[in-house]
Amino acid sequence: MSPISKTKGIRVLTLMAAMAGTLCTAAATQPWDQPIPEPATESTAQTIKLAEQLNTVGARFFGAHWCPACKEQMKLFGKQAGANLNYVECGLPDKYPDQLRQCRDENIRSIPTWTRPGSTRLQGVQSINTLERWSGLRPQPLN
Repeated sequence: MSPISKTKGIRVLTLMAAMAGTLCTAAATQPWDQPIPEPATESTAQTIKLAEQLNTVGARFFGAHWCPACKEQMKLFGKQAGANLNYVECGLPDKYPDQLRQCRDENIRSIPTWTRPGSTRLQGVQSINTLERWSGLRPQPLN
């Protein structure tokens, strides 16, 4: 193989690798459209899987854009998983009246609060492990 062909082949492989990385990144990233500020942290495979499970079981995360504990809860999920959570904003009644109605219907008295059909609600910032057990993603420990 001539030196020119070898160099050309390396350039093509480098370009293909760069394009593949760009496509993978673009596919995994969704625009942030939650009322709560976007977390600066990246999601992990664990938190992405948990967000999917929470959606599957109909879980909702009630919070407010100004709430430090709600921001901390969202930060535990990171950008990608956080974008996929069923987040209900209770603090902007003029902008999100339908979401405020959900907060009232669920009798939300403190935030953050997690609800899901047929289960007890969770109040306060919850660890990823607690939410995995609560959602059925991880089995409950035996006592």
